[in-house]
Amino acid sequence: MRIGRIFLVALLALGLSPGVFVRSDVAPPDLTGSVEIRALTFDAVTNGPLSLGGLWHLTSENDGFGGYSALVALGGDMFLAGSDAGRVLLLTRPDREGPAPEVSGFTGFSNDGWIRIDLESIVRDPETGRFWSGIEGSNHVVRFNRDRTWSAALKPPAMQDWANNSGAEAMVRLADGKIIVIAEEDRGEARHEALVFDDDPVRGANPVSFTLIGEEGYNPSEAALLPDGRILVLLRAFELGLPPYFSVKLATFDPEDIRGGEGIALEPLSDLGRPFPQENFEGALVTQEPGGDWAIWLISDDNFSKFQRTLLMRLNWPKDAR
Repeated sequence: MRIGRIFLVALLALGLSPGVFVRSDVAPPDLTGSVEIRALTFDAVTNGPLSLGGLWHLTSENDGFGGYSALVALGGDMFLAGSDAGRVLLLTRPDREGPAPEVSGFTGFSNDGWIRIDLESIVRDPETGRFWSGIEGSNHVVRFNRDRTWSAALKPPAMQDWANNSGAEAMVRLADGKIIVIAEEDRGEARHEALVFDDDPVRGANPVSFTLIGEEGYNPSEAALLPDGRILVLLRAFELGLPPYFSVKLATFDPEDIRGGEGIALEPLSDLGRPFPQENFEGALVTQEPGGDWAIWLISDDNFSKFQRTLLMRLNWPKDAR
């Protein structure tokens, strides 16, 4: 997304760019390295109905690791994170037992001049196993099969004028199969264009356009479906620095309120500023927990930079706090 590019340009200008970007002798990529997940200690912190319930630091020497901008559940206890480099990380939620993390990818997906591989959002149909992803830089929606092989892609006409670096940042699939795509770009007064497709966007379905109204200075970074049918929106602000500072807030809206051409004001949920862990959180999903509680999972995009971290954070949302 554009924040990462601004940050990297600044590093290059200062001559501080990490070695992954500037190398005098380029070695073959290492795509075999394992991923370590380490639980971090944290202080009890709560804002609104949410409390910090878990924090993990993910690291790897694998050149396919990092840059995660999207997060989706695969069923059971498995998650998939998608990256700015078109790669994926398969991992068991770290508070459960399961297979070790695996760095992988999408087959048949590469930069070829007409489409980028910068995955910013991913949704999945649990029945067919198909994935849809929003691509930054070209504003395509790409469909992948259950086995993560390429299926088809389309740049919807309604997204033709979306900004290249602040376009299809967030995507969510509703229980009835509708897909909502939200633009990162602020069109003024914290207004963000959004589209709801009644059918597969790649098939050329005509969407309904509406506007999400958020908070000045904060832009949508991700969206996720809540178990009650509402939509969670991750909002993020950015301040340039070393390290950069990211401020994150969560808000919600009800898709039942969508009316073509009209605006919906987001309902504030929680401010995840300090003392919550501070990183460039971009991916989000929600799980139903035993007893009716919910857990919100956020993953951070390290922009492939040594100044940032890949964190996975769990936020608890108790049933009696909704």
